[in-house]
Amino acid sequence: MSRIASLATLALAMALSGCVSVTTKLTGSARSGAEQLLLTGTADRAIASIDFRPLAGRKVFLETGQVSAADSGWLVFGLRREMARQGLLLVADKKDAQTVVEAAVGAYGTDEIDSRVSLPTSFASSLVPIPIGGSDASGLIRKNRQDSVVKLALFGYDAATRQLAWESDTVMEVGRLDRRFIGTTNVTRQTSLPELETYPPRRVQVR
Repeated sequence: MSRIASLATLALAMALSGCVSVTTKLTGSARSGAEQLLLTGTADRAIASIDFRPLAGRKVFLETGQVSAADSGWLVFGLRREMARQGLLLVADKKDAQTVVEAAVGAYGTDEIDSRVSLPTSFASSLVPIPIGGSDASGLIRKNRQDSVVKLALFGYDAATRQLAWESDTVMEVGRLDRRFIGTTNVTRQTSLPELETYPPRRVQVR
């Protein structure tokens, strides 16, 4: 029996048996590896879209007091790296700067939806021809989606005159990780970030 036919049979059986349990979790808060990659990858894309070139060749001090996020160290590193790539001369002391750039983060987080249909293991095993073993086997069909959002903005002012010298647009970037499981086996995955194509690894490759 094909996988699609098996799932159709399973859905019909669940509807008739009345043993369906669906749980949904909103806004995940656990700092899993996948969540960290989703957020930092989304931040990388947001930072890469900023045009710092009008400040190229100038001595610039990056003020990061308003960069408050769980991965603030990575965000600051990413900003400094992109500024250097675009020709800005970064200085460690504000007194040495020709231009001071201030950065702020307006949003940095994820929303998560986790839904599953649960059946007794023995009943599920008779219908689905792939391994569903493990402690989570009763959560037979599971859908998990995480969406990330990063919003940030920067502006620069002349260190001597205090006049506005440059500003970025407000940048907002989103990312996603959408997975389907049968038992504990990750059977499909769709994501906007290349690093999440292979992480977290699938327990079993279903072909």
